[in-house]
Amino acid sequence: MVIVRADGADGTATAGGERPPAAEPGTGPAPGTVRTKDWQLSLHLAEEGDTTRVHAVLDADGEVLHSDALARRNPRDAPATAVGDEFAVGRALVDLGHQLLRAGVHGATGPAEE
Repeated sequence: MVIVRADGADGTATAGGERPPAAEPGTGPAPGTVRTKDWQLSLHLAEEGDTTRVHAVLDADGEVLHSDALARRNPRDAPATAVGDEFAVGRALVDLGHQLLRAGVHGATGPAEE
């Protein structure tokens, strides 16, 4: 099995320790090759009083998705900052997951099947 990085180079090195050049565009991977990709996820949290807001940004190979979510503490509950963070981040990630699923359905079947 050969692992190919997102830049197209495989994980092997030459005798001099150099990596081989990236694969030529338009050439498919050899059988048994595993291609890897790096997606970047950024979470930006802001706390104001009893409200935690999150802005999540997912860069999936140039397709950038955004999500905004929040969590508010019930005034009867004791302050617990971590809980607000967890709820707000969880909600933003769920929304990003839904966006990814919709994009997958759209890509696989076209807009009429959503």
